[in-house]
Amino acid sequence: MRFVLAEEHRLFAESVRAAVGDWRAPTEPELGKWQDDRHDVLAERIAAAGWVDLWSGDELLGSVVAGALELGRVAAPLCLVDEATLGAPLAVAGRARHAREARSVAVALRGRGLALGPPDSQPQPELTLDGTGTVLVDVVALGRLEDEVAATCWRAWNAATLAYAAGLAQAALSRAVEHASAREQFGAPLAALPAVQARLADAALATDALELVAWAAATNGGDLQDAELRWAGGAVCEVTAAAQQVHGATGFALETGLHVLHRRARSLQAWTAAVCSAAR
Repeated sequence: MRFVLAEEHRLFAESVRAAVGDWRAPTEPELGKWQDDRHDVLAERIAAAGWVDLWSGDELLGSVVAGALELGRVAAPLCLVDEATLGAPLAVAGRARHAREARSVAVALRGRGLALGPPDSQPQPELTLDGTGTVLVDVVALGRLEDEVAATCWRAWNAATLAYAAGLAQAALSRAVEHASAREQFGAPLAALPAVQARLADAALATDALELVAWAAATNGGDLQDAELRWAGGAVCEVTAAAQQVHGATGFALETGLHVLHRRARSLQAWTAAVCSAAR
């Protein structure tokens, strides 16, 4: 499926793409060690492209989706979504991501409320494999945002998160199609095998659906039910897993970069589910 973007959205997507440039997520994780793939230079470049100026109103949610798609395609640090939309690193149930040196964190509250507050002490790194730099936090002196302000923040976060997931899926699917077209098995490209075709078709359907849901979030003001966010987390994981299956054993090799997309998808799935649970 081809999506035709409005001119202003296309231009903004090009600006974000140019700002990202040749940046790519690290493909050599230090397994068993705490890591945080925050990249300050990339954050500055994205900010200069206008990424941090999109949260003044729902009329700009289309640009939010266009930009987040580009960030998802390169598996950019998720802090670029959280801090722009919520005003600080996201914190849920005593955990925060990309927040080791944060002066404040954005805490998800029941009823889709949102509060900002400083950590009680130095956040403690928690060992994970997703590269999001998860830390344990105890937050005090919370300042709850007005309901209208919190709703605006969450609408932007919804749209950006869904678009980021769609971008991840697009990157994984593109690599899978390229590999299946080039790799031969039994005297023919992998893409000629019915089983591979079926797997790629399912992944393409989920990828298009993710982008459709992201654009729906932009056009309906970002007001989505938790079911959409939970579904998106699972769908992007299915697409990245399918890409690894199509690659076979090479899908687990670090140099392919597929593991980055899959780990980021798993992280996104866990955090969207946590936000949905906290909002009940």
